[in-house]
Amino acid sequence: MLPTIDQCKKTVTGSLRYERKEHGYTQNALADAIKRDSSTVNGWEGNGGSISLADAWRVADVYGISLDQLAGRPRPSQTA
Repeated sequence: MLPTIDQCKKTVTGSLRYERKEHGYTQNALADAIKRDSSTVNGWEGNGGSISLADAWRVADVYGISLDQLAGRPRPSQTA
């Protein structure tokens, strides 16, 4: 069964926050690295803001991870 849109948003929001902290970035530092305002990063993580695909690519590139990992998508072996 596929997750609902709300479940996806919660997963992405949590994953964005987790990966940022895991990689040692503050919201301000990440915002600087991807040329966005810190309020934008804050919105993605807590205020229900939607991250664009282009911004998600930038963030994933900064962390050196895939978009799937950034979005919190489980690997196929984790869902079996």
